[in-house]
Order: sequence, then structure tokens, then C-alpha cells
Amino acid sequence: MKKRKLRSYVVTTIYLVALGLMAFSITFLSQNLLEKKEMEDNLANDSVPVFGETNVEEPQVPQTDPGVATVARPYVSDTVSVAKTFYNKDESEENQENALIFYENTYMPNTGVLYEADETFEIISVLDGKVKDVKADEILGNVITIEHSSKLTTVYYTTGTVSVNIGDSVTQGSTIATSGESKLETSKKESFLFEVYLNGTLTNPENIFDKPITDFN
Repeated sequence: MKKRKLRSYVVTTIYLVALGLMAFSITFLSQNLLEKKEMEDNLANDSVPVFGETNVEEPQVPQTDPGVATVARPYVSDTVSVAKTFYNKDESEENQENALIFYENTYMPNTGVLYEADETFEIISVLDGKVKDVKADEILGNVITIEHSSKLTTVYYTTGTVSVNIGDSVTQGSTIATSGESKLETSKKESFLFEVYLNGTLTNPENIFDKPITDFN
């Protein structure tokens, strides 16, 4: 068989094609390595979410200035719990049912919050103020009304022993009465009903606790 010798330009072409393929492979490999490194760096910095995980921003919790006084709860005992919540016509049917007070076969919307406990507990003033009224009610027991500002007035019902008189100035946290035995339906022996008037309108007491007192001046 006669051997044929490749022409010089064919050899050159093959050589150039081989160099081209080699250069392309090196470039492609380098690019992949660079992209992989960038992805690893991003994962390390938590800038790219890992598959199956979701980056969720933590909710911002409102911060209260520790130097600003806030509205206190009308009791300090940790045995006190809520028996009946404030009635809100915009709440769910379940919440509305829990805000109905039962007395003598009649259900009434609760205009405040009814608190209860197994043992007698002290009732305190939620803010500085002046006692505007102290009276006895046949159904609601002893009733104390305190005016804290032109915006805010609080009323304490079904109290037991009363420690203040009309015209007295009270300070936040001072004891004004003890809890009493209510004629309203409760599951525990001791209770008291707490109402809040904000700008002359009944409002949910639970919405004012821990708020800065400057909001109510």
C-alpha cells in the first residue's frame, strides 16, 4: 500500500483547531470555577438563600424608652386572670361571647375587663390622679372613679374594702381598694370590673397598659 504524507497546511489546521479547543476548555473551566467561588462566598454571607429555606426578616418590636413612665395594670398579684374581656362589636363571634356578662338570666356586653382570682388581691391606681367619686352600688358593689387627666378616667367596680375618699389625690401604684365578691358570674371567688374612659369614650383597658403616660396627658 502506498503511504501518503499529509500536506503541511492540513497539519497546521489540525494543530490550530487543537489549540483552539484547548483554549476554549481552559476558559470554560475557569469561568465555572469563578462562578462556583462567587456562589460559595454569597452563601457564606447569607446573601443567597439556601434551597428549601426562606430568608425572613425579624419583626421590629416597638421599643419603649426605659426613662418614660407607662400605664400600670390595676393589680400586682400574679394570681389575677381575665374572667371577661372587653366587648367589641368588630371582634369575632367567639370573642364577643367571651365578653358577655351574665346577671339574673340576662347577658350584657362587658364595658370593661372583669378580673378574678381565688384569693383577695389589692387594686391599685394605674396612674396618678384624683378620686372623683366613691359610691356603693346594689349590683356592682363599691365603685371608685379616678380622673387622671382631661383625657383619661378609670372606674373600679365590685371592690371590697375601699382605701380612698372623694377628693383624695392618688399616685400610680398606690392601693385604693381590695377585690370583692361580685354578683356577676365569675368562676372564682374574688373579682373586680375595670373600665377606662378615653376622651369620654369607653375603651378596652388592655389597650392602654404599658403605654407611655404622656399619651394621656
